[in-house]
Formats: sequence, C-alpha cells, structure tokens
Amino acid sequence: MRRPFVWRRMMVVMLVLVIIAGCATMGGPAPQKPQTALERAKLQSVYFLGWYKAQFKDAEAMGALAIAGKLSPGQLDVYRVKRKLLVEVKPLIDVYDALVAGGSPPSADKEQQILDIINRFGTLTGGAS
Repeated sequence: MRRPFVWRRMMVVMLVLVIIAGCATMGGPAPQKPQTALERAKLQSVYFLGWYKAQFKDAEAMGALAIAGKLSPGQLDVYRVKRKLLVEVKPLIDVYDALVAGGSPPSADKEQQILDIINRFGTLTGGAS
C-alpha cells in the first residue's frame, strides 16, 4: 500500500523541480534601452562634479602644506598649476551641469574642453588624475 504514495510524492517533487527549472530559464534579462544623449550627459556631469571635488580637496590639502612650508619647490609648482587648472575648469563644469539640469544635452565641444583639462591634470600628476 505504501508504494503508490511514495511514487506519487516522488512525482510531485519531480514536477516541482521541472517547474522551478523552467521558470528559472524563462525570459532572461530584460533588454536595456539605449541611453539618450541627455542620460549620458547626466552621467558625465556627475563624473565631472565628483572629479572636481576630489581634485579640489587634494589641492586644498596641498595648499595647507604650502602655507606650512612643507612642499618642495617641485611640489609647489605642481600645486600652482593644479590651482590654475581648477580655476579654469570650474566654470566649464558649472555650465555643463546647468545645461544638463535644464534638460539640454551640452555640445560635444563643451565636454571635450573639460576632458582636455582633465587630461592636462593627468600629465601634471604623472597620470594619477
């Protein structure tokens, strides 16, 4: 008498496993929609603002060391150039961010101007921008 019950329970377990396996393979990942120019510009703006904040913080620390007289002449030159580049790039980043916040993707040349200054930081600091 126990045999039909065991077979029935085993069949239910097998059926549940097949259903679970089938559900796990259905559908797959949802297709990603292509990024719009504005979405891409928003991400780039967030990157620019984060990059500027990190560079500003570093320059601020270097400035404190310069005031204390703890920078070598070479480090002092790097600090001066870094400060000059930060003053140059800040309004460009602000304009870029304002355009994005207003719902208008900035032109490629505005983005390129910022990227050129970021690249100058890379050469200034030996590639560690």
